[in-house]
Amino acid sequence: MDKRESDLQAREKRVLEKEKELEARERALEGKPFSQAVQRKKEEWYDHINLTVKQLNVIIGIVSGLLVLVVLLIILEAAGIFSIHP
Repeated sequence: MDKRESDLQAREKRVLEKEKELEARERALEGKPFSQAVQRKKEEWYDHINLTVKQLNVIIGIVSGLLVLVVLLIILEAAGIFSIHP
C-alpha cells in the first residue's frame, strides 16, 4: 500500500508542476491575442495566391458553409430523418 501511495503522490506532484507550467504559459500569452497570430498566418497564405483578401474570405466562407451542410446531411441521414438514396 505504501508503494501505491508514494506513486500517487509522485503523480500528483507531476500534475501540479504541469499545472503551474501551463498557468505560467497562459500568463505569458495574456498580452498577445491569438487572433493576431491567426491573422498573420492568413496573410502569409494570401501572399501566395493572386486573389484579393475579400475574394479569399468569400471562397473560405462558401467552402466552410458547404462543409457544414455535408456534415449536417450526414447526421440527418444517420438519424434516419433524411435519406440521400430514395
